Amino acid sequence: MKKINYGSFVCEVSVDPDYMLLKHGLCDYERDTIAYAVERFFTRCRKAGKACTEESIQIRVAKGKAKRKHAFMYLAPAILMELPEGWVRVWGEVNAAGVEINKIEILREHPCFAEYAA
Repeated sequence: MKKINYGSFVCEVSVDPDYMLLKHGLCDYERDTIAYAVERFFTRCRKAGKACTEESIQIRVAKGKAKRKHAFMYLAPAILMELPEGWVRVWGEVNAAGVEINKIEILREHPCFAEYAA
């Protein structure tokens, strides 16, 4: 678990221990290495950190149905996460505590171009 600091706000980033990992390529990294890389990406990437922290703060102060967690999906170049292959797709939820990652998919090429390769 890592913490995102944005201004005076803090939220946690964690990867579910039983997260789903899909590999479409030759990535031979272990599950814990990939989870660490994704956590580190969220703490280092200013745009993702800001968006997730602001959404987490809104959930904390909301009332009623607005307190529900929000699902998200990010698609980023694997090099930003210091992983091999081409692209990484991450699914997760933003809740009052912070960000929880549920599924990680490592892709050889961008999904838009994958349909035309077949």
